[in-house]
Amino acid sequence: MVGRGWLISGVIIILAILARSDLQEVQYDNTAAPPRSICSGDLSFTKGYKCEDYDVITEDGYILRLFRFREGRTKKSQIKMKQSVLLQHGLLVDGQSWFALSHADQCLPLILVEQGYDVWIANTRGTMYSRQHVSSKLTSSDYWDFTFSEMGKYDLPANLNFVYQQTGQKVHYIGHSQGTTMMFAGFNEWRVEERVKSLTMLSPAVFLNHMPFGLVKIVAKAYIGEIAGAFGLRDVNVMIEPFGTMIRAFCAVQGSNCFELIYFILGSGQNCCLNSSTIELWLKVQPQATPIKNLVHWAQGVRKHVFGQYDYGNPATNLEHYGLPEAPSYNLKRIPKDLPLFLIYGGQDWLSIRKDVHILLNILRSYRSVRELYVDYYAHLDFIQGITAKDVVYPDIVSFIQGIP
Repeated sequence: MVGRGWLISGVIIILAILARSDLQEVQYDNTAAPPRSICSGDLSFTKGYKCEDYDVITEDGYILRLFRFREGRTKKSQIKMKQSVLLQHGLLVDGQSWFALSHADQCLPLILVEQGYDVWIANTRGTMYSRQHVSSKLTSSDYWDFTFSEMGKYDLPANLNFVYQQTGQKVHYIGHSQGTTMMFAGFNEWRVEERVKSLTMLSPAVFLNHMPFGLVKIVAKAYIGEIAGAFGLRDVNVMIEPFGTMIRAFCAVQGSNCFELIYFILGSGQNCCLNSSTIELWLKVQPQATPIKNLVHWAQGVRKHVFGQYDYGNPATNLEHYGLPEAPSYNLKRIPKDLPLFLIYGGQDWLSIRKDVHILLNILRSYRSVRELYVDYYAHLDFIQGITAKDVVYPDIVSFIQGIP
């Protein structure tokens, strides 16, 4: 089964790249309205919970979609004075990923709603509901010219400032995977602490020094992203048709190991606690597109063993962007020492390796406000799609947030 998983994953990625090669330099179409939101019409995906949509414009013109869940079904969830929580998804997914579970009491946003929080859910640039720009003349190359650095520099402050304008208060931030990366990068760009009350980091992806030999590492070491970019490819989405249909069809076949296919495609590790219903819901809306440039940025972290800005590979170009011939590393010491920080990670995670999280923890060891939770048998997706996370992880998150005035 392992060999078959590798083969299927490799074929899907290669074919998807070749299929998209004819879309290079096409003028980006932002005239079409985004698809119908999870907050309108059929609310089955949100388990019947009502939400609201907001569009937020970043400083560099990207239009982002925010979901807001004001109240739930219990009396506690209907209190008037509420603290706000912002959830930020990771790489290759969007805000819908928090709901790819069978029951409301398994979904972290809805658990927080019932605990009396005003819950906001972000969708980063390039994902399904955030694929528009204020410019009507943007080319595909222009639109997809970003990495997690721009997400931390522009997307985060746009969303957090909007929530602050709506509520008048700082938020408790919860990020998963790239949602942690963009936040740690953001501390080097703006005063995060002016809008954030606490940080909960699920599968923190900062250092990638000890990533095991797998598909992600092969792609990074073989410079696949750079090669694809050289051929004019600007974004990648493994669910582009007909490949999305092929993946879903494979997962629908009785006896097929869909779990293996998913964790090999994403390089997430052997997830313990996903079930068939979770996979079925997840595949309805995930994976999402991301820029080739973003994948290259991630690959640079794998190869160079640093957490830094995007390296343009040319001293003159780096000098133009950063005032330095080499891309600078992010300074994690810019995180305020009194900002409550909760790091949560797993022993089976191939993307957020325990040794790499410990590098981060060692940097932050002098911070009195750092707390950690280690779950030995959890992999990357278990923290947001695991059916046991409601018992293993989420009570600790609620307790952490509740302990902050």
